[in-house]
Amino acid sequence: MDNKSRIKFEILKSALAIGIALLIVFVTILLISKEPWHALYTMFIGPFTSMRRFGNIIESMTPLIFTGLSVTMLYRVGLFNLSMEGGFFIASVAATASAVLLDLPPVLNLLAALFFGALAGGISSLIPGMLKVKCNASELVTSLMLNYVLLYLGLYLVVNYLRDTSMNANYSSAFPENMLLPRLVSGTRINTGTLIALLSVAVVYILFNYTAFGYKVTLIGKNARLAKMAGINVGRAVIISQLIGGVLAGIGGSVELFGMYKRFQYTGLPGYGWDGVLVATVAQFKPELIPLSAFLLAYLRVGANIMSMETDVPSEIFSIIQAVIIVLISAQAILKKYQHRQIVKTARQEVQNNG
Repeated sequence: MDNKSRIKFEILKSALAIGIALLIVFVTILLISKEPWHALYTMFIGPFTSMRRFGNIIESMTPLIFTGLSVTMLYRVGLFNLSMEGGFFIASVAATASAVLLDLPPVLNLLAALFFGALAGGISSLIPGMLKVKCNASELVTSLMLNYVLLYLGLYLVVNYLRDTSMNANYSSAFPENMLLPRLVSGTRINTGTLIALLSVAVVYILFNYTAFGYKVTLIGKNARLAKMAGINVGRAVIISQLIGGVLAGIGGSVELFGMYKRFQYTGLPGYGWDGVLVATVAQFKPELIPLSAFLLAYLRVGANIMSMETDVPSEIFSIIQAVIIVLISAQAILKKYQHRQIVKTARQEVQNNG
């Protein structure tokens, strides 16, 4: 199967998985709701009934783009590094520390906070990568454990050094006004963080498709032994890719913090890293499809929340959608016969073309 046919197959597979998940949700709502048609209307049409609700989609989409890109970068070399969740969180702590403790001129203080957030995110993903390269430790185990180390380290720092003592919660002191990202659309919280996210998509796309580094990490992900035989420094490329993946998650944590909040107020891992796995999976780990995948996930989440507020169907229905999509996209048997037919068709065409 050529590359064009493979891309077509993967997109069809993702579309089928999403379609089946929505069908299951449709049947479930029909069975459990006393007003199923109204529930379906509020879920699928509700997000577009006002600018504020549509803004909620864009607001929810922005951090998902960053974590989806982070997962895509981390996965590109074939490692299952799941540190983007802790990286997103600890980056927001580092950015908070910069905003609260450093007294810098406007603009420079925001750039400094974004830098420290990116640095914290990069280090968080670099640790499992280094352990994999140097000690052959399982990046899946080390990254999952590291997420909770970063969580409690971050909470310790916030409570003991950054907390606003005038509040009855473990929130940080308020950020200076010039730390907040400018709003783009009045009546919503859509901010310039969305533009930064889209710019990041373009950068990662160019990195993967038009640079020698992108070729190296792609080859390593497909066949690390072949890459080593070709003279590629596999260890260095793996470490750099993990660092970049963490930086993307770190920027996402900082952008979300200064775009949506006026102070640090997380009490646990926010979950954007785990959602990034779903975003990247639906996008088939292609950076150019990450915004569309993030928009779809955000749209369904906002719709589920609206439905739970206006009908008798709980928002947990969204968890069903997530679970079914992941299972079906991961299943190797989905569309297997179609894939085989495409392979045979491509082979016959090659034979005919070669006489």
